[in-house]
Amino acid sequence: MAGFTGSFTFPGNLKVRFTTPSDETFLLDLFIEARPWLSWAEGSPDFLRTLYEQQYRTMRAGLESLYPEHVDLVIEKSGDRVGRLVVDLGYADWRVSELQILTHARGKGIGSDVLRGLQMSAGTLMLPLTLSTPMVGSHGRQVYERLGFRVTAVDPPHFHMAWAPPAHPLHAALNASPGIPA
Repeated sequence: MAGFTGSFTFPGNLKVRFTTPSDETFLLDLFIEARPWLSWAEGSPDFLRTLYEQQYRTMRAGLESLYPEHVDLVIEKSGDRVGRLVVDLGYADWRVSELQILTHARGKGIGSDVLRGLQMSAGTLMLPLTLSTPMVGSHGRQVYERLGFRVTAVDPPHFHMAWAPPAHPLHAALNASPGIPA
């Protein structure tokens, strides 16, 4: 896949493509927007920028070690960058480790369309999708449940969730359990 330089079409007139060095400023800005609590630290704007840059580099290094088979993608809508998707393409499942949408682009179905596209691709390969979402401060669980994901474990501060194609053995197990209350 390293030689592929094109993009993949997803539902909702979306495209995802591999990140390039020219995306670094966008990715850092997206990281900053998604973590406003870091700005609560006391210090000058230069100090806060350095703090964000350090946290961003640490997050990127963590992805490399936790998900060695990951792909890092930029989400585009009508040619504009609107988000980021990081997926670990494992042999037993695909793990969505990051799905971030710019604040001004949220609530328009972009994240759901990206997940639907992943579900179609994973379904073709008969692979489940897994992810984690925060228990507090996020509507992720409700969105993921609407898309067929089910809670598989609760490990504060996260819900761990999975989706499996209808013909996959995990599908019946996920949909047979009573689930975990909201």
